[in-house]
Amino acid sequence: MAYNLMLFSLTVGLVAGYSENGYYFENHKYCDDLSPYYGEINLDSISGVWYGVEKIPHLKGEYKIEHTKDCFYIDIKELYIEPTPPTPYPPLTNSPYVNRQFGLPEPYRVRHFVLEWHEGLWRDDYHIKVNTSHKGFWQTDLPNRSVEDMYRFFGGVIQVLKVANNHLVLNFCMRLPHSQLYSVVLSRNENQLTAEDLASIHNVFTMKHLSTSALKRVCENSAASISAPYIVFVSLCFILWRSRG
Repeated sequence: MAYNLMLFSLTVGLVAGYSENGYYFENHKYCDDLSPYYGEINLDSISGVWYGVEKIPHLKGEYKIEHTKDCFYIDIKELYIEPTPPTPYPPLTNSPYVNRQFGLPEPYRVRHFVLEWHEGLWRDDYHIKVNTSHKGFWQTDLPNRSVEDMYRFFGGVIQVLKVANNHLVLNFCMRLPHSQLYSVVLSRNENQLTAEDLASIHNVFTMKHLSTSALKRVCENSAASISAPYIVFVSLCFILWRSRG
């Protein structure tokens, strides 16, 4: 009798824990929860277009910075809001889950988004669901497609490492179809971030123990990549031309 009671209590505890944090409970086997996040996470403000500035695969090794003219941007769109189901535990069977902070019922807890990644002619969709009690932890969701197509969408989590008015930092931890761990630095407008912005962002990676030894700066415009000797040469030609005139 005592054993059955203990087993029942353990089962209820596990189920309760899953219903409270179930949207990311499974993924903790694979991806660390990197909270707390930096900045106020407002899902409505985060929606929209963000332009790629850097992509950082978190690989340990020789320090290198790669510069490329290739560009990407993401577009975050809300699909729908899922009403919170009633709790299965009496005496709250017909009541929605309660927000512990304010003691108020939560009529809507899970919001569904699609994150469209655009890079040249290629586009990929990341279907995500966000539990509003943990807004920075986005679990990837399977779209309503055939099994074959589903496997083109990898499984894991996307986390908001930092958010501000002019920039957003996302961490991608994926296990399907193959393991990936990388972060992207995004700006609300193209060519907006300063060296100071990037320095503060890289400090976040350091605090989260995420390696930045390999770093890829994207969408480097042609003007920024002109070498110093070439600029000097053009300047001298201009001076000589003016002196002859």
